[in-house]
Amino acid sequence: MFAIRFFLRRSLQLICALVLLSGGARAEIADLTGEVWSVCGWDGVSTWHDTRLVFTDQDDSETGTKLEGYFDWRSDRGSTGREQFRGTINSDGDLKLQGYSLEDSRNIVNSRYEARLSGNGTTIVDGVWLDGLPGIWAAVRDGGTGTAARYCDQSDQLS
Repeated sequence: MFAIRFFLRRSLQLICALVLLSGGARAEIADLTGEVWSVCGWDGVSTWHDTRLVFTDQDDSETGTKLEGYFDWRSDRGSTGREQFRGTINSDGDLKLQGYSLEDSRNIVNSRYEARLSGNGTTIVDGVWLDGLPGIWAAVRDGGTGTAARYCDQSDQLS
């Protein structure tokens, strides 16, 4: 009996060690779909504080969570348009998006976006876009009421 308990205890310890070495269970990503996000941004020329973000699809995969959606961009200088994107978010909250299609666009381009989702899934911070005029961005899950501007202070973002 002692040998069986010893074997089971050692087996359980080995399994636990393997799980810890593999990074443990993947953290669950909050459902980002279903609500409009307010976006703020700045590219050195224009502010983009009246922009909206919508995640239309979210699907878990082996390499992370796949995302689809769009930005409705609007700058203080009259640039506008909808940019469709696809991307991923990993269990650490690292977000990467790639624009692939523009609709009704005026002075915007498809871009690549990187940012970080907060642990509670309500804000996206430390964002950058990398094409066109590179810039910074952040977003708040607020139903599109426009409360994101406070997250785009250039001194906070450009560290």
